Amino acid sequence: MRSHFIPIRSMTRADLIRNQIFTIENILSPAECAEYIELTENIGYAPAPITTVRGFQMRPDIRNNERVILDDLERAANLWQRVSAYIPEKIGRWRAIGLNERFRFYRYDPGQKFALHHDGSYRRANGEESLLTFMIYLNQGFAGGETRFYVGTRHPLYLKKTDNLNVPCPYDDDNSEISVVPVTGMALCFIHDLPHEGASVLQGRKYVLRSDVMYSDRTPSSN
Repeated sequence: MRSHFIPIRSMTRADLIRNQIFTIENILSPAECAEYIELTENIGYAPAPITTVRGFQMRPDIRNNERVILDDLERAANLWQRVSAYIPEKIGRWRAIGLNERFRFYRYDPGQKFALHHDGSYRRANGEESLLTFMIYLNQGFAGGETRFYVGTRHPLYLKKTDNLNVPCPYDDDNSEISVVPVTGMALCFIHDLPHEGASVLQGRKYVLRSDVMYSDRTPSSN
């Protein structure tokens, strides 16, 4: 992919719930987003499964979008250089170390959705694991397709490994909802345990790049 330099000053972070749901505008340029779309279309999209205790399963009643998986250490490292200043450096004893190199690209056509769920953690053999979902909207202008969070008192905000995020829910309404409208090149980050959904696309086509922020609880080496 060709490099399209984006001045750091043009990137802006907005917290919907501090350090738990936030957006970062202008992470990718429109040209970079278009190149990712072209790249993944050339690879070819396939129906996306869900992850269960029994492994991957096709459940179109829950999820009926399509995806491409691309493992790329270099792309992940380059993107991390761009976004790291906007990511929580520490969560409890866990320290941010980079992005998951397993990029998942999602494509949604009219009628396609990802129903209410929470994201699982990606774990490496060395003990590193993801705590935050990191996704970038690659386009806009379609109808529907919002990312909706349900953060009422029925869904307390917590993480088993992160005591400093064990805070009361800031919403009193049992059915409080936060809706994020996709904007080209904007990143959306949130803790994995938050219940959310990818609303059905009504018209047009939606593209998303999905990764994770990886954390480690090991003490950095002084060497």
